Amino acid sequence: MLKNKSLIIVSILVLVLAVVAMACAPAAPAKPVTPPVTPPATTPATPPATPPATPPATTPVTTPAAPAIVEKVTTYKSVKYTDPTYKFSVAYPEGWESAPATLTGGVFYAKGTGKDVVYIAVRPATEFKGAANTFLTDLIKLSGMSLTPSVDSETTITLADGTKANVILLSAAFGVAKAAVTGVIKDGNAIMVCGASDPKSLELYKEIGSTLITK
Repeated sequence: MLKNKSLIIVSILVLVLAVVAMACAPAAPAKPVTPPVTPPATTPATPPATPPATPPATTPVTTPAAPAIVEKVTTYKSVKYTDPTYKFSVAYPEGWESAPATLTGGVFYAKGTGKDVVYIAVRPATEFKGAANTFLTDLIKLSGMSLTPSVDSETTITLADGTKANVILLSAAFGVAKAAVTGVIKDGNAIMVCGASDPKSLELYKEIGSTLITK
């Protein structure tokens, strides 16, 4: 009986010692924990700057220079009248007496030694032949007569500045008086150069009118 108690006691002691030994044994080293690898922050690549679009090369536009106006050479030595308001000029014979015009719409008057007269006028108009006829009628009345002119012919010429001009030939008093009215419609006005009186000077009147420059 005593022997059995002794075995039990011994067994208990062995068991206790084993437990104590296990408790005192050094713990197994803990397996290191590897932290999750965080990929390094990356800055998104900056796209290359887009260079400004280069406009296509353009050929500079050059405005051709206006051709020089070569004024008409006359058969007579001339003096030029230039109108500052309506921007035109006329070359009439040197030595003629000149003065501002008094007729409605008149801007310039020049008279030769005989019956030759050049009268320049600017009147509102849209049609040249009618304006020329009315102007000559008024010019005849200004001289103290009452005659109705008739249109003999109408032609077109090219002035020195390239402008197309009308030439209206008229007569009055059964052909005793002749007139040549040369001019253009510009900006709603008829610019008229009227040479009149002596039928022998009709070509001279036409030549004076052809010196008109409106540019």
